[in-house]
Amino acid sequence: MTVANVRLLVAYDGTDFRGLAPNQGVRTVVGELQRVIEPLIGRTPDIVMSGRTDAGVHAWGQVLSFRFDDGTVDLERIQRSVNTRLGPEVVLREISLADEDFSARFSAIGRRYRYDIVNRPVADPFRARTAWWVPTPLDLDEMNRACPHLLGEHDFASFCRRPKPSPDTDGRWVEVSLVRRITGARWQAIGDGLLRFEIEGSAFCHQMVRSIVGFLVAVGRGKRGADELPSVLAARDRSAAEQLAPANGLTLWQVDYP
Repeated sequence: MTVANVRLLVAYDGTDFRGLAPNQGVRTVVGELQRVIEPLIGRTPDIVMSGRTDAGVHAWGQVLSFRFDDGTVDLERIQRSVNTRLGPEVVLREISLADEDFSARFSAIGRRYRYDIVNRPVADPFRARTAWWVPTPLDLDEMNRACPHLLGEHDFASFCRRPKPSPDTDGRWVEVSLVRRITGARWQAIGDGLLRFEIEGSAFCHQMVRSIVGFLVAVGRGKRGADELPSVLAARDRSAAEQLAPANGLTLWQVDYP
């Protein structure tokens, strides 16, 4: 029997979903994908995610993978069925067979997120689902001046929701590391009041990007200083940072593989 390893490239508007991962009793992106794919392959696919996204967060380049025991299943039929039944809210951009050892999560070497802000006095109803409206002027130069402090390897405990301790190989409960490496972070003005933040790294912890954006917007408002960021990182305390930016402005844009 042939075992196929299927790779999916998925885009979705996360507004009306309770996140990406399956969750009994609520509507999630992977839950909907499982519902559509199950009758096509004869069982519920065990879908591996490149990275979870919270309720209200979007994706353009989410990568998923799953295995099934019959390589004769029509991949084009799966794509057509997903896009017909779930589109345009969820779109299967690409579907292909991957190498046997490919994993959407463990094979990934980098991830890129985008965060959009509408920064003008009047809101934009056509961007309300995908951007944070901030009516007060933001100092983009100061926000960018803070960004180099994020680069490199740091403990991002001040910017992450700390997970519960997990058991080590000896059965002892230990704190999960929140050390992450960031390789790029920048703001740019797109035009017509739209500001875009892009951040790249090997991996991100829970709520990390939204927390960083919240702090950088406080810098742009003049509430915090760009040079405060190193001391906030060193504090390793969520109370040292600012409030989370809303989920609707965040998009998982790209996942990189070797």
